[in-house]
Amino acid sequence: MSKRLTRRLVDVATEVEAHLKAHFGLTDKELKAFKTKILNTTFTFPKSEMMKVIDLWIDYEVQRDVIHKHILGIMRKWDPRVCSPASSCKVIGLKDAAGNTIPPITVTFDGQHRILTAVILGYDMVPCSYVETDDPQFPSYAFEMLNQTGTKRLTPGDIHRNALVRYKLGSREKSSVEAYKMQLAFDQSGVDLEDKNTRNNPNLCGDRNYFLSHFKYAMKVMELEKEGDVLRDILKAITTVFPVQEEVDQGVFIGLYELQRLAGNKNTGLPADWMTQVLTLCKNRFNKSHGLHDKCKVQFSHKFPGATWSAPSAMSEFIRELYIMEGGTLALPTHGTGACLDVATNPAPGLFPVTISLPTNTTPFVFEEEQEDGNEEEEVA
Repeated sequence: MSKRLTRRLVDVATEVEAHLKAHFGLTDKELKAFKTKILNTTFTFPKSEMMKVIDLWIDYEVQRDVIHKHILGIMRKWDPRVCSPASSCKVIGLKDAAGNTIPPITVTFDGQHRILTAVILGYDMVPCSYVETDDPQFPSYAFEMLNQTGTKRLTPGDIHRNALVRYKLGSREKSSVEAYKMQLAFDQSGVDLEDKNTRNNPNLCGDRNYFLSHFKYAMKVMELEKEGDVLRDILKAITTVFPVQEEVDQGVFIGLYELQRLAGNKNTGLPADWMTQVLTLCKNRFNKSHGLHDKCKVQFSHKFPGATWSAPSAMSEFIRELYIMEGGTLALPTHGTGACLDVATNPAPGLFPVTISLPTNTTPFVFEEEQEDGNEEEEVA
């Protein structure tokens, strides 16, 4: 598992500053200019306090419309300890059409869903941070800054790590237990579950020989079988048949998952090591798992030009047809004739390695064109 430690803020800041300079082009001159701008500003951090809900307004020229489903989701998991202050401002000095000064009102421009939920749940005061300004454009500017540069949506990896922390601290809620069982399956299989940026960071990456970067695929397998046995089988098959590759290929992983899903959790009619048997025969054609993945995309485009790529169905069918081509006799499940890729009867040009005829007593050689292994995650269909 990745090494995630509690660290001093100033130590992390020093490392981040050095990284920005080394990899993102931040110069000392630019950094000095940023600091000078801050020293010369008259602005301060927002003030935070509890405010009466009767005194708050929502600016819908700035805010998005209410997402009612989001309100319901917050209600179901309501915890006031994680209700951070809504962002708001008091615009002072505004005048009406007659030129009279209008008393300032507190207008929220970010965080409406949590404070709306609080009001519906019966609270008469909610936390708000506010800025006093005479600039009526400030709410629009601030909202744009918050939602374009100030926040980043949680990734599946963030969610998984947080669930593990809660389990470690004693939580036995469903999400925490599921995260623990999934992590246990990876640990027992000798595979790190981490994104590629973490893998490439020597200070954060795990120390196992293999890693999988697709958290959503791992979660799909756990949805299929809650104890992690199927996840262990998939990881064991891939690392056994393709032992020299550090990354567990996402396409092969989801292809085995889909075959298992179609077969049923109890492997009806299939031996316990069927995944290893299947990949072993597929390796006769492609000795690298990412080659198997890439060539599946080639064949899919050849058979279904312009069609949307669906990794689970395409990879499972490609693996199945290759296995049969190589003499496999297990009755692997299929999506039906409509999903057939015609690997044996209508292969895409260059799909398989080409054997070159050489003079007598010379060992023939084989070459295979392989595409670059991309960094993007496959979409879950």
